[in-house]
Amino acid sequence: MTQLRVTRRYVQGAIEAAQAEGKIDAVEQGLRTIDAALQENRDFRNLLFHPTISRDRKKKLLHKILGDGAPAVMISFADFVIEKKREHILASAYGEFREAADALRGIMRARVTVAYQPTAEQVEKLKAQLERMLNKKVIIEIKLDPALLGGMQIMIGTYILDGSIAGRLGRLSKHLQEEVGNIKSVA
Repeated sequence: MTQLRVTRRYVQGAIEAAQAEGKIDAVEQGLRTIDAALQENRDFRNLLFHPTISRDRKKKLLHKILGDGAPAVMISFADFVIEKKREHILASAYGEFREAADALRGIMRARVTVAYQPTAEQVEKLKAQLERMLNKKVIIEIKLDPALLGGMQIMIGTYILDGSIAGRLGRLSKHLQEEVGNIKSVA
């Protein structure tokens, strides 16, 4: 079974348990804390993923990272992952959990890449249009990329809407190359 499938299976169990206890937000926060620690602290990552470190030591480390306020369902999930020797799924569990929690909440996330920083009014207008189109609440993340020249690219899940000038020029170039190829084959 692939790592992604294993992660999704574990996260599905975690979200069901968290939902039953009304602790989805708290578990999401706990996984965000673990994810941040993994990204920011190389020693923590090395210790957690090292095969010869005892399970008890890894559990204590995770408990310390999560703090005393972590819900029991979060602690149980972390302990279960360690017991099953699946520590590596913790590196992607937050993203998967957030995606599943957003689906339960009726939220979609859109990453909008633009050449220039849009105004708050433009972002709100785009958000309203996307919410109307998707019939869901939309959270927009803006990313700047001057290489787009103008326009925008919108990524929602695995779908990309490319309305950038660079994208249009690329499609025009491809179309012209195909037309030139067709003219040469006719001649």
